[in-house]
Amino acid sequence: MNKSDLIDKYIQKEATAGELEEIKQLMEKDTIFKEEVIFQLELRQAVKKEESQKLKQHLQSLEKKKARFISEIWKVAAVFILGLSLFWFFNMSPDYEKIYAENFDPYPNIVAPTVRDSNIPENNINEAFRHYDNRDYAKAAAAFKAIYDEDKIDYANFYYGISLMADHQIETAVEALENPDWEIPERYRYQTDWYLALGFLKIQNREKAIAYLEKVIRADAAMTPQAQKILAEIK
Repeated sequence: MNKSDLIDKYIQKEATAGELEEIKQLMEKDTIFKEEVIFQLELRQAVKKEESQKLKQHLQSLEKKKARFISEIWKVAAVFILGLSLFWFFNMSPDYEKIYAENFDPYPNIVAPTVRDSNIPENNINEAFRHYDNRDYAKAAAAFKAIYDEDKIDYANFYYGISLMADHQIETAVEALENPDWEIPERYRYQTDWYLALGFLKIQNREKAIAYLEKVIRADAAMTPQAQKILAEIK
């Protein structure tokens, strides 16, 4: 099977245990292959968010069409309510909780694809990513923290922070991703900025959220359109 087909099966979560092991080995040895996997995973994540927003807008459009059939009296009432809603909308702060919920997704595992039903011995890194891929984020966070504390593997702190966010430990996650002793790998720089922006949105620190969103926008990355949209909402 060629590399493009392997990537497609991995993205679609259709790869067999043997294919996952082959992908894992290729990602360790072939930099171009790994960069393509990362690009496709980030693109898929961004497209899913965009499709979700379009579906939401479509449903809102259907609701507007449905509203045309109400009686004239209810139309007047609806206009009054809409006007009142708009007044409150433009005089209220953004709904940071909603923005966070609409935009947060754990970053894909681009380090150690989980090989299920495998007889290969599991090391600490594979164990951490197995918890991560199984969405057991509390265990994943503990495993990644242990790896980083013991071996100072740079990506372990990144996934530690994301695991904490996915486990709703936002303030601890922000502290981890802003750890001054952690030298952020270039591979994870704008991704770290993106998750810090979301973390600060969640804890309603608007100024720091804006600062990190602007960094993501300057990076011209897969998350840039989302960052631009959020920035327009909160500025």
